[in-house]
Amino acid sequence: MSEYHYYEFQTIDRPLTAEQQAAIRKLSSRVELSATSAAFNYSFGSFRGDPLKVLEQHFDAMLYIANWGSKQLAFRLPRRAIAAQQLEPYLLGDEESYLSNIQTTPHYLILNLETREEEGFGWIEGEGMLHPLIPLREAILRGDLRILYLFWLRCAADQANWIDEEEADEERDPFIEPPVPPGLAQLDPALQALADFFAIDQDLIAAAAEASPNLTAADEPLERWIALLPEAERNTYLLRMAQGEAHVGIELLRRLREVGEKGKPATPTAPRRTFAELQAAAQHQQQLRFQRERAEAERARLAKLENLAQREAQIWVSIPGLLAKRTASGYDEGVALLAELRALAVHRGQRAAFDARLAEITAPYTKSPALQRRLKEKQLA
Repeated sequence: MSEYHYYEFQTIDRPLTAEQQAAIRKLSSRVELSATSAAFNYSFGSFRGDPLKVLEQHFDAMLYIANWGSKQLAFRLPRRAIAAQQLEPYLLGDEESYLSNIQTTPHYLILNLETREEEGFGWIEGEGMLHPLIPLREAILRGDLRILYLFWLRCAADQANWIDEEEADEERDPFIEPPVPPGLAQLDPALQALADFFAIDQDLIAAAAEASPNLTAADEPLERWIALLPEAERNTYLLRMAQGEAHVGIELLRRLREVGEKGKPATPTAPRRTFAELQAAAQHQQQLRFQRERAEAERARLAKLENLAQREAQIWVSIPGLLAKRTASGYDEGVALLAELRALAVHRGQRAAFDARLAEITAPYTKSPALQRRLKEKQLA
């Protein structure tokens, strides 16, 4: 199998300048470049630059995927809009199967999330994977940390697989979850795309969500908080906003919360769980999911049978005509309908009556190998 790896970069705050586009073209003659994005697709060779450096210099988001098992998502965040301390409790550093960290530059924080699968995942196309993840950057800047908690779950699951129970008990402190953000039971499309991209276990997410309060609209007295800012600081924010600087509104909101909530008692939080407790809860969630899926499948089966019962007479009339065509399509359709009618007869406890009618309809075709083969495949003969 050929090697495949794919890099995609995206601007969010502003388009690339002509100079930036020229610098990116120097990285590869095969780049797919626009004023807002760049994509590099390799079946041989490798990326000539440092991807995170390219992200820092030119872009706001980056996705990388390779069929030997690597996946990476990184965002460039303006330093003045978010504090690194908010993100750090969720980041577990560099391990055998994952990497989650923050790189600090003079103007930005580079949030880097990676997973590495030992066995790879075969051929996979990276085109189109970054677009649904783009809203996550804005969410982080607005203080929504669900992306980081979800990736922590992925990393914790990987690390748990590497540590046997004896080692975990004797040599390591309990693996405690970070603060649980609200809304884990209310994943939006971008967060669901993240869970799909990094293959985060849905039952583990459901277990984590048990301690996650619902998202609620913030009732913040912004007008009163604005009055608490010194006039010079307010004017500075206004000037930067008038000049079109990106994310000034987010930075201002962060500052208003600092001054408005100063001295406010901390909101009580749920007790933090060990990952072993989360795993046990995930097993319970899996059992509940299986029960829901079985119930849903049974409801669908009964609805299908009810619909079939309403058409039963017409179906019995149509089958002889289909078989009489003596064509592959006629046999396929006729036998498929017979299989459905058998399911209806079994449901009603009328299997003997069905078998008698089946024998009557198929009697003229006992020497038809094509029909007899199809009947045997559906266990009708």
